[in-house]
Amino acid sequence: MYTTLLMSTGLTFGTISSLYGLSHGIITQGQYSALVAAVIGSAVIPTLIANAFYLPRHLLPKRGAEVEAAPIAALQGQAE
Repeated sequence: MYTTLLMSTGLTFGTISSLYGLSHGIITQGQYSALVAAVIGSAVIPTLIANAFYLPRHLLPKRGAEVEAAPIAALQGQAE
């Protein structure tokens, strides 16, 4: 559900079709601005819903968990 909500936006199609309408004289600059604002809003709202209700918390690191720096330090030593 999380991925579905994040991918359910029409950013690309909405902005391209709005720009097409503007460049071909189908819509005015004001209408273009309103359409682009609506397209951006339609992307932000599902993202907020996805993060609030469907975030896969079981995949996030637990709070307070220490990350071991030894393997990272060893890799950095090998790269030099």
